[in-house]
This record gives sequence, structure tokens and C-alpha cells, in this order.
Amino acid sequence: LESIDAVNTLKVLKLIGCTNITGAGLDSLRGSIVLEQIDLSTSGNATIANGEALFSPNFPWCFTLAEDSVIPILDSIIAEKDRALRHVQFPLVWRKKKSKQLVEFLESYNLVKSSRLCLCVQCDDVVESSVWMNQTKDSSDWGLQSHTCYECTEHICQDCEAGFCQDCRKQFCEDCCTMKICEMCFSAFCIECEDLEVCEVCDKYFCQDCMPVRFCECCNRDRCMDCMPHWDCSRCGKSNCDECAHEHNVQWCEVCEDEYCNDCRLEVYNNGELDCKGCRGLLLPLIMHEKEALSRENEMLKFVVINALNEISKDPSKVMCIESTGKVAQEDDCIVSAAV
Repeated sequence: LESIDAVNTLKVLKLIGCTNITGAGLDSLRGSIVLEQIDLSTSGNATIANGEALFSPNFPWCFTLAEDSVIPILDSIIAEKDRALRHVQFPLVWRKKKSKQLVEFLESYNLVKSSRLCLCVQCDDVVESSVWMNQTKDSSDWGLQSHTCYECTEHICQDCEAGFCQDCRKQFCEDCCTMKICEMCFSAFCIECEDLEVCEVCDKYFCQDCMPVRFCECCNRDRCMDCMPHWDCSRCGKSNCDECAHEHNVQWCEVCEDEYCNDCRLEVYNNGELDCKGCRGLLLPLIMHEKEALSRENEMLKFVVINALNEISKDPSKVMCIESTGKVAQEDDCIVSAAV
């Protein structure tokens, strides 16, 4: 920072990937009037830790950035009359701890930020806000800056902003990144963190926590439950959409409200445990189909046996032996399966 005269030249500083630093080296930026954005998150995966895991000895990354070293530098920057600072991103560790030093800085930052006229980059209206840094108690967004695009640092009014990305906890304007919203929980996701499923029928997006978009193993299509119901067998786990019920035959019974595939229903039926009339009705086509298949198989077997007997009558010298297993064997290695 000293070698590039950072205090007079550096506009954006992001510490992502910079581990084992205390922040003392940032003193070169003290009083900067050109710095527009500073991201103090040393890990891009900071959002994966929460609760007790965040402060445990086995914290998944080494976090050494000290508030005592960095916050006085930030104080010196916002104290400058001609400051250019527009956006500050704090580490998750700091936001979780909510130290007195950080709380005081957030109050000062909100005060100096509100003293300037800021226009929305999308509608050109004045961004009317006295709270740029969230200080709502027990909020997961505590310590996050709102009304500011993380990419271009332009300001966004409340009517135009789409909220923070659920994963990276960053906010973007439409020109930098179109946020996608889950239709059920209304959580927002940026393109880089996109963890949404889209229904190919209605084109609506849904997050993994809501998961109404289902993939049918039979037709290989992704559709939400509103556009196409899906059924999962509660016994074997087979699934299919309503259109592909003929594949796994997973169907919902309106009487007992159970979801079974026909194989499992038939197994329960054969065990004498299927008491539901609705389930029995769903099995009727399968039973009729199996009856027809058995009838065709019997006709085929009769045809084979009759042909074999005709051959024997033509040549009595051939030796036939009928085994107890139901197989008719012939000396010329011709084996005919017959129902005895």
C-alpha cells in the first residue's frame, strides 16, 4: 500500500483471501479521500459459520483481523470532509460479536452518510434513509450496508432495491447483477450464489429450502408442484410426476391419502394387509394386466406343448422324460418348458 501511495490512489480494497493479517498495515489508508469501497471479509465463505461454531477453537479459517487496528483508520476516513467512501463490508465475525467499538462506528457512519444527498442509480430519486448500516437488534443483517450496490457502489432507493443475496449477504443494482427471488420465501440470490431451481413451465424460481420444483426420473423434466404434481412412494422411494404414473405407478390414494407405487401396493395386497378400497381400486388395472399376461403365457405354453407332442407322435422312437420340475427334456437337447 505504501509503494503505490494508496492513500492518494487506491479506490477499492478487498481483503478476501488475505488470511493471517491484523490490519495494522492498513494504516497507509488513514485519512484517505479517494477510497470508495473497502471489504474487510477475509473469506468469501464467511457465511457458513454461525452460533457457537463461529467462536470455537476449531474455527474453519484463521481470523486475525483486529478491530482495534482497523476501526480507527475507518474513523479517520469518514471524518474527512471530502471523503469518497461509499461502501464498507465488515467480516461476519465482527458482525456477530457486535463490539462497542463497532457499534459506535456504525452510528458515526450512518450520521455522516445521511448528511449527503444520494440519488438512486435506477430511478434518480433521492435515497431517503438515515440508516445505511443495519443496527436492528438480533437481525441477521446487522452491520450490513443497505441501499448500496456492492459491485459499482452506486446507491439504490428502497423502491428499487431487491434485498441482500441470501448466501453472500451482498446487495446489487440491476445493471451489475439481476437478483433472482424465490417465489415462496422471497429470498434473493445473486448470479454467483444462485442456488435456485426453475420450473420449466411457469419459469418461476424456488430456493433449495422451499424446493417445490421436482425432477421426474421418468420424463427428465423439472416442474413445480403447482404446474405438475409429483408423487413419492413412502415405502421404496420411487417417484414420478402425475403424467408418468404409468412408469413407477406412484399414485396418491384419495381414501387413505397414502402414496405408494403399484409394486408396493401389490406386495401389501398379496400379504393380505391392504384394507383400503381406494388402494385396491388403484391396483385393479395392474391385476387385470397381469391376468391378461398370464393368459397369453398359458396360450403360448399350450402351443409349445402341442407342437412337441405332435413331433413325438410323428417319431415315437424319440425318448421323452417328464421331470418333476415341470421341464420336458428331449434327447436332441430340445427343452420345452411346460406347466404340469
